[in-house]
Amino acid sequence: MNAIEKTSSDINGSAQDTRQDLHRTIDKMADQAQPLIDKVATRAHDGVDQVGERIGQVSDTVSKASETLMARGKQLSAACQRAGETGRGYVRERPAVSLLIAAAAGYGLSKLLGSRK
Repeated sequence: MNAIEKTSSDINGSAQDTRQDLHRTIDKMADQAQPLIDKVATRAHDGVDQVGERIGQVSDTVSKASETLMARGKQLSAACQRAGETGRGYVRERPAVSLLIAAAAGYGLSKLLGSRK
């Protein structure tokens, strides 16, 4: 029985040593993995920040374009109003000529659109 107890003790000691070696190896790997995890996390955060900056830039560009279009729309509206007022003034000053121009334009349009049948 002495040999069996000795073998059992040797096996238990070996198992204990193996477990300690495995724990040390796991701890060593965890310590080595942590900088890599930190690096990946940092790069991911940087990527998110860059995407956020790009979205901000796109938003600013769209906002500026929208403001420009609104300003151009107001300019166009004002130009149309001026043209309408000028046209009304012309019709008031020269009603007969205005009527002849309108009739000629209507006739010309009817010929252009009528030939498309």
